[in-house]
Amino acid sequence: MKTINPADVISYIKMCSIEGVNLQRGMNFRLKGGTSIILMSIRYGAPYADRIEQDGKILIYEGHDVPRNNNNTNPKSVRQPMLNPTGTLTENGKFFQAAKRYKDGESPST
Repeated sequence: MKTINPADVISYIKMCSIEGVNLQRGMNFRLKGGTSIILMSIRYGAPYADRIEQDGKILIYEGHDVPRNNNNTNPKSVRQPMLNPTGTLTENGKFFQAAKRYKDGESPST
């Protein structure tokens, strides 16, 4: 399998082929128990204000919006949940927990 390195720019089709999955979400934590992938666009007019700072060392990513529904017509105005209604971690929660563990000097795996 080909290795994808940080800062590599590859097509969506090629990435899906290499990873062996059809990526549908912006945040994909530990696909098949391994690689985590964040899809983002930093092009002008992109729907999210994602960005990369400090020569690729810091990633600012908006995460997943809550679903739009009758009670919520502006998903960006709602704090992104860490947990699903069932109590399991959302993709936001999984990435947050792994980053916090890493920051605290622990293994990010869970």
